[in-house]
Amino acid sequence: MASAARAYWGAYAVSKHALEGFAGVLADELENTNVRVNTLNPGRMRTTMRRAAYPSEDAETLPMPEVATGACIALLGPVASGITGRRFDAQ
Repeated sequence: MASAARAYWGAYAVSKHALEGFAGVLADELENTNVRVNTLNPGRMRTTMRRAAYPSEDAETLPMPEVATGACIALLGPVASGITGRRFDAQ
């Protein structure tokens, strides 16, 4: 999640906060159903967008986005049955 302010990235930060808030509302509204609503923060990843935000950062030190795949699959599977309304960090 965009937890720190960064000049010129306001829309990005606001949209991430909004999505987490919306996920919380949906989790509450769907509490008595089989629908699970969680958010997953992948953390710092080697992406074009991150390179634009942090041009002096050594991208080679960052993990590829594929490392978050396992966390995504786990949240969709039976291991996460009954878990809703939570925020998870992939790293």
